[in-house]
Amino acid sequence: MQKIKALSAQHQFAMSLGKLVKHQRAQSMAQGELATRTGLSRNTISAIENGKSVSTEALFAVLAHLNLLHLLADTVNGQLAELDKRQQRKARKPKAELSNDF
Repeated sequence: MQKIKALSAQHQFAMSLGKLVKHQRAQSMAQGELATRTGLSRNTISAIENGKSVSTEALFAVLAHLNLLHLLADTVNGQLAELDKRQQRKARKPKAELSNDF
């Protein structure tokens, strides 16, 4: 059941991301033009816009060209900063000294 929920969430995210890409792209160019500018095929652009599986390189190239990559980067960097804070808090705990009484 967990696996089905995870796949569903992934599919929903891919569809949402595709919708955002399509909206952003349609404001200024056709799929073919974006394909040419990114060095990808029009079919790859269509796949991204329809939430289909594509390589991360292709997805990142499109997001970067449409100035959307920062949305993912900001989220990831924020999460990493949180993890770093947690690690620093854990590292600051004083280590218990063992007594030398034997």
